[in-house]
Amino acid sequence: MAEEDKWLPRMTRAFMELDSSTHAIDTAQFAAAMEQVLPIFEKIGAVFLFARHEFAVKIETIVAIRAQYVTLDQIVAAGKADGTITKKNSPARNVHRLLNTLNFIAAIFENLAKGMTLKDAVSDAYDRTLAQIHAWVVRAGIKTGMMALPSRDHFLASIGETEDSARSHAEGFVDAAHKLVGMIDKLYAGVEMPRQADGRLLWAALCAAAGHLLAMQADQLVAALGACQSPDPAVRKAAEEALNQHKHARGQVVNLLRVALEDSADPAVRQVASISFKNLVKRDWAAEEGKQSPLADEDKAAVREVMLEGVTRAPHAVRVQLGECVRSLVYIDYPEQWPGLLPQVVAYLTSQDQARISGALYVLRFLARKYEFRDEEERGPLDGVVNATFPTLLQIFQMLLAMDSSSPELAELLKLVCKTFWSATYMSIPPILNQEAQFSGWMACFHALMMKPLPLDQLPADPDARKSWQWSKAKKWVMHIASRLFNRYGDPKLCSEKEDAAFAARFQKECSLTFLQASLAQLATLTQGSYLPPRVINLLLQYITQALAFSHTWKALKPHVEQMLLHVVFPMLCFDDEDAELWADDPQEYIRKGYDIMEDIYSTKTAAMNFLHELCKARAKGNLDMLMQHLVGVLNEYKAAHPAAPVPLARKMDGALLAIGTLSDVLKEKKPYHGQLEPMLLQHVVPLFESPHGHLRAKACWLAGHYADIEFGDGQGKGPTFSALLQRVVAAIGDPELPVRIDAAVSVRAFLDAVEEEDLDPLRPLVPQLLQQFLTLSNEIDNEDLTFSLETVIERFAADMAPYAAGLAQQLAQQFWRITSSAEQGGDDEDDDGGDDGALAAYGVLRAMSTVLESIHALPHLYAQMEDILFPILDKYTSTDGQDIFEEIMQLATYLTYFAPQISPRMWTLFPRMLQCVNEWAIDYFEEVLLPLDNFISKATDVFLGSQQPNYLALTNQTLELVLSGDGYPEDQVVCAPRLMGVVLQHCRGRVDQCVGPYLALALRRLAPGVESQDLGDALMCVLGDALYYNPALTLQQLAAQGALQQALGALSTTIFANRKSGKMKHYSSPREKKVLILGLVALLSLPEAQLPPEVRPGMPQVTSAVLRLLLALKQQQEEHKQRGSDDEASGNESDLEDDSAGSELDDDEDEVDEAYLRRLQRMAAKRAGQEEEEEDDDDDDFDEYWSEDEDEEVHSPIDAVDPFVFFAETLHAIQHTEPQRFAQLVGGLDANVQAAVQGMMQYAAQVKAEKEQAAAQVAAQGAANGHA
Repeated sequence: MAEEDKWLPRMTRAFMELDSSTHAIDTAQFAAAMEQVLPIFEKIGAVFLFARHEFAVKIETIVAIRAQYVTLDQIVAAGKADGTITKKNSPARNVHRLLNTLNFIAAIFENLAKGMTLKDAVSDAYDRTLAQIHAWVVRAGIKTGMMALPSRDHFLASIGETEDSARSHAEGFVDAAHKLVGMIDKLYAGVEMPRQADGRLLWAALCAAAGHLLAMQADQLVAALGACQSPDPAVRKAAEEALNQHKHARGQVVNLLRVALEDSADPAVRQVASISFKNLVKRDWAAEEGKQSPLADEDKAAVREVMLEGVTRAPHAVRVQLGECVRSLVYIDYPEQWPGLLPQVVAYLTSQDQARISGALYVLRFLARKYEFRDEEERGPLDGVVNATFPTLLQIFQMLLAMDSSSPELAELLKLVCKTFWSATYMSIPPILNQEAQFSGWMACFHALMMKPLPLDQLPADPDARKSWQWSKAKKWVMHIASRLFNRYGDPKLCSEKEDAAFAARFQKECSLTFLQASLAQLATLTQGSYLPPRVINLLLQYITQALAFSHTWKALKPHVEQMLLHVVFPMLCFDDEDAELWADDPQEYIRKGYDIMEDIYSTKTAAMNFLHELCKARAKGNLDMLMQHLVGVLNEYKAAHPAAPVPLARKMDGALLAIGTLSDVLKEKKPYHGQLEPMLLQHVVPLFESPHGHLRAKACWLAGHYADIEFGDGQGKGPTFSALLQRVVAAIGDPELPVRIDAAVSVRAFLDAVEEEDLDPLRPLVPQLLQQFLTLSNEIDNEDLTFSLETVIERFAADMAPYAAGLAQQLAQQFWRITSSAEQGGDDEDDDGGDDGALAAYGVLRAMSTVLESIHALPHLYAQMEDILFPILDKYTSTDGQDIFEEIMQLATYLTYFAPQISPRMWTLFPRMLQCVNEWAIDYFEEVLLPLDNFISKATDVFLGSQQPNYLALTNQTLELVLSGDGYPEDQVVCAPRLMGVVLQHCRGRVDQCVGPYLALALRRLAPGVESQDLGDALMCVLGDALYYNPALTLQQLAAQGALQQALGALSTTIFANRKSGKMKHYSSPREKKVLILGLVALLSLPEAQLPPEVRPGMPQVTSAVLRLLLALKQQQEEHKQRGSDDEASGNESDLEDDSAGSELDDDEDEVDEAYLRRLQRMAAKRAGQEEEEEDDDDDDFDEYWSEDEDEEVHSPIDAVDPFVFFAETLHAIQHTEPQRFAQLVGGLDANVQAAVQGMMQYAAQVKAEKEQAAAQVAAQGAANGHA
C-alpha cells in the first residue's frame, strides 16, 4: 500500500495542515479533518460502532453550518450569545464533543507508543475521555465489549502499519491533536460544559467527574499518584488537582494509606501515596477550633486500626512518612480517641516477632514523646504507658544487648529504647523505676551499652555519614541519659520530690561511680587511637565535668585527672587536621563554627574547655599548677623554636593559648598567676602576631582580647604592653587570612571596653580606620560578634560620630539588604542552616543602626538624612515580614520619631501599620510599639487628631478595644493598652471628649472579671486617674451614665489604701502611677461642690486622705531614690584578687552546691508539681519601686511640668479661699494626725515650689550671662 493511501498518514496530514495557531480555525477544514478519524472505529472493534455513528452525525451538523460560521470561534461565540453553548446537539456543544472523541483517539496512540496492548490502550483512553460523557449503562457495555478487541499486531496490520511506521506517524498526529484541542478549549474558557472532558488528556478528568462525595477507585488513585511524578508539569498539576479535589471524600484517606502499604504497588507510587497521606493527616486530621474535621470519623477509625501494623511492615521510605502521621495521631487522638493503641503496642512488644517489636518501639517512642515536656497535671496518661510497657521494654533492652550482632538494625532498636526512656523520664522519675528490679535492670543496661565497643569495621569512611551512623546515635543517646541522670539526680539534696530523691539516693550510691568509670574507660580508648563519635565525646566530657562537683565522684576521678588532662583533654584543644582543612577550604564556615553558640553546645573542643575551666576553678589545688606547668612548657618550647617551629608544635601552641584564654577569669584572680600575665603576653603572645601560621595569629588576637582588661603596670587600659597589643590587634584586621581579620576585629571590643572614658583621646585617631575596616569585613561575612564590636566603637566614640553617621547608616543598610536578600533566596532550602545565622546577622546590623542613631541624639538635624536611608527598611518590615526583627524595627522607629525635629508624612504612614501589626500578630511586641506611638501622638498631636484619611485616633481606639476586649492576650502586653489611653488623654487634653466614656468602659469591663497581673490592674485604674485629670466633671458624668460611679471610685480607694505586710502601698509602685492618680484626684477635689453628684459628696474627705496617702508614698520613694544614688556614689571597690587560701575552690570532701542554683531548682520543681507559692508580699518591694523609677525616667508627657505637691497645695489654697466651708468639710472631718499631715504636706509643697523657682531663676541668669558673653 502506497504511503499516501494509508489511513494514519492521511489523518495526520489533515490535522497538521489545520492552522491551530489562532482561534480562527476554518470550519470546513476542521470538519474535513474530523472525517479522517472515522475509520478507526471500525478497526478497533464493533463495540465502538455506535461512537462512529454519533461522531459522524456531529460532523455533519458542522458541515451544514460551515457557510454561516466560517470559523470555529464564530460557532462558539454564537452559542455563548444565544445561550445554547451547553444545550444538547447545539453546534457549539457538538464541536466540544468532537474534541472529546479526538482526545480518545490521541490517547490510544499515546498508550500504544508506551508499549501497551490494544485492549489496555483503548481501555485506558476510554476511561480518561469518553467514559465521562457516556451514561452508566453505555460505559458498562463498552467495558464488556472491550474483552473482544483485536490484538495489537492485528490492529497495526489492519491500518497497514508496522511498529516503527505507526510510531512515527502517530507522534505527528498526537502533537497536532494536542495543539488543536488546546486552542479550541480556550474558546470555552469560563463556561462549565456538561460532563466536560479535561482537554489535557489526563487521568484527572475521570477523577473530577466522580465528584466530591466518593473516593477515587483504586486504579484511578494509583494512576493519579503515578502522574504526580510525570516530567510534564501539566500532567503533574492535573494529578495533584485531582487528588486535592478528592482529599476529603469518604474513604480517600484510607485508600491513600492502603496504596502506601500495598506490597505489589510500584515503590515510587507508594512513596507518593505516603506523602499525600501524611500531608492530609497533618493538615486536616485535627478539626479547626469550632469546626468539625473534614475527614469522616469512620475513615479515622479505619486508619487508627491499621496504623501500627502499617508502620511495622512498611519499607523505610514509607515508614518515615507514616512515622510523622503516627506522631500527629498520637498527639491529637491519644488516649481519648485511640484507647486501643496502648494494648496494641503491648501486644506487639510481647509478640516475639522482631518486625512487630520494631514497629511497637517506633510508635512507643511517639507516645512517650507526647508527654516529654508536659506539666504534672497533663502527664497522667504517661504513667499508664510506662507501667504497661517498661517491664517488657526492659526485657527487650536486655535481649538486644545480649545479641551477638553489630547490625545497624540492632543499633536502631537500641536507640529507640533509649529515646523512649529519655522522653518518659524527662520531667520526673516514674514510680516504677524505684522498684528494685526495674532500677537495677535499666541502669545495668545503660552501663552495658556505654561499655559496648563500636563495630569499627562498619565505620563509614565519610565523616558526614558517621554522624548518621546508627551506632553513633545509639551511643549518643545512652550518654545523653547518663549525663542527664547524673546532672539531675547526682545529689539527693537537689531533689524536692520524694520519688526523685529516692531515685537520686540510689543513683548516687549505685550508678554515679559506675557510669564515671565507664566514661573514663571510653575516653581512655582515644589515647590508643580508637574512634568515638564527636557528640559522644562531648557527652562523656560533660559527665566527668559534672563529677568535679561531688566529693565521692571527685575522689574517684582525682587519680585519673593528670592522665585525662594531658593526654585526652589537651589534645582536643589543639588545632588539628579538620581545623586546617576547613580553614583552607572554607574560611567562612570555620569562622561560623567558631562563633556559633549551637556549635559550642555539641563541640568536643568546647566540652574540653569546660572541663578544664571547672577543674581549675573548683578543684584548683594541685591541678592548676600541674596544668600551667604543662602549658608554660609548650610556650617555652615554641618560643625556642620560633620562627621555624614545625606544624605539630604550632598546633600544640594553639591548644596552649586556647587553654590559657579559657582560664582567663581564674588566672586573673589567682596568685601568683595574675602578676605574671603581662610578662606572658609580652614574651609569648606579642611575637605571635608575626607568626607564619595563620591560626596562631588569630589565636593571638583572641587571647589578647581575653586579657585586655587586666591591670597592666601602668593601670587598666594603658601602658606600653596594652598599646603594643592593641596596635597589633588593629593591624591584624588587615591580615590576609579572613579568620585572623575577624578575631582581631572582635577583640578590639575588649580593648575599647577596658579603657576608661578619660583615657580614650589617644585612640580617637583610630576611629575612621576601625569603622571602615569593620564595614569592609561586614561585607565579607555576616557575624554578630563583629557587629557588636562596631557597636562598641560607635558607643565609646559617640561624640565623634557626626561626620560618619550617614555613611555608616548607608553601609549598614546595604549590608542589611544583602543579608535579608540572601536569606529570602535560600529560604526554601530546609537543609540550609544559614537562615538562623542570617537572622542573627540582620539583628546585629539593626542594633548597630540603633547605636548610630543614639550616638547623634544631640544633633537632631541629622535625623532627616538618616530617615532617608532607613525608611525603606521600616516600610518593608513593619509587617509580617518583620516578625523575626520587629523589636529592632520598632526601636529604629522610636529613635526617628523622638529625636527628629518633626515627624515626616512618610513616617506617619507607619502609624496605622504598627497598629495593624498589633491587631493581627504583634501583640507580644505591644510594649515596643507603644514607644513610637507615644512619639507620634506627643510630637504631632495636631496631625494625630486632624487626619481623617486615615483617622489615626479611630485606628488607635480600634486597637485599644481589640486588645482590652479580646481573650488570650498576655497581660504583660495588654497593660500597654491602658498606658496608650493615658498617652492620648494626657497629650490631647480637652480635645478628645468623645474618648473618655469608651476608655472608662473598656477599662472597667476588663477589670470586672479580675486580672491576674497587678501591673495590668493598676494600669487600668490609672485610666480613671487620667480621665479625672483630663476633665473631672465629664468623667463623673460618664461613670454615672454607665452606672459605675460608686464602683469605680470605691475600687480606686480600695487599691490606694491596700497595704503590704511592710506597711507600704500594695499597688501603684511606680512614681508615675502615683502622680497620675494624685493629679486625677486633686482635679476631682477642685470641682465646685455644685458639680459633684450627690452620691460622691460625702466621700470627698476620703478623697483627700487618698491623695495624702499617695503624696506621702511618693515623697518617701523620691527620698529613697536620692539616698540610693548617694550610696552608689560612696561605694568603694574591693580587690578581686584571691590568694590560695580563698574559699572559691573545694576540699576533697566538699560538694560544689550553688545556693542560688539550688533555690532555682527547688522553684522549678515546685512549679512542675503545681506548688509554686504565691509571691511574697514584701520581698521585692524595694526592687519593684527602684525598677519602676528607672522606667519612669524614660517616659515624658505634659504632666511632667506639673508638680503633684504644688498642685495639691495650690488646689487646697484655692478651695480655702473660694469655698471655705467646703474646705473645712474636706479637712476638718479628718482625724488630727491626718490634718497634721495635710499641713505638713502644704509646707513641703511651699518648699518645693520655692526650690523650683530658685532653680529656674539660676537657669535664666546663666542663660542671660551666656547671651551677654
